[in-house]
Amino acid sequence: MMKRTIPHAKNSREILQHVVADKPVRVYRNLHKNCISVKQLGLVRCHADNVVMQNCKFIVSKAGQQRVRNEKRKNVHAYIEGIVVDARSTDELLPFAWDEIYYDPYKTDFWTVRHGGQEVEGAEWIDLDGKPCPYRGGPSVIGFNLKMRQPVAV
Repeated sequence: MMKRTIPHAKNSREILQHVVADKPVRVYRNLHKNCISVKQLGLVRCHADNVVMQNCKFIVSKAGQQRVRNEKRKNVHAYIEGIVVDARSTDELLPFAWDEIYYDPYKTDFWTVRHGGQEVEGAEWIDLDGKPCPYRGGPSVIGFNLKMRQPVAV
């Protein structure tokens, strides 16, 4: 049986050649290939250096998170889900209105705004750069028009 070759895309415009447009994808950091994996309809469609998405949800599997904390070994359990768009779609957005977002399974329970610490549930737009940030090691995620997570009443 032949192994399936997964294409590599530099940006969202190239990703759109490998996914069904207008259907959501899930993206996550691929630790082995040092890039972003783009998954749609249960299959990794491509790997990428950068992706821009619209109408995003930030997802953390609680079971996967607990496994990471217990085993001290990373696994894929945190995603950003949204619609891939050409990066030029964001050209009209104000450059100062973007916030940096991160997720660290050992320190946070949810995706979090780096400056302010609010937990994030969604964003109108995100721009995810798969190359590790030289200062923090993880990928750079910035979001526009964030939807903050509301505390659950007990």
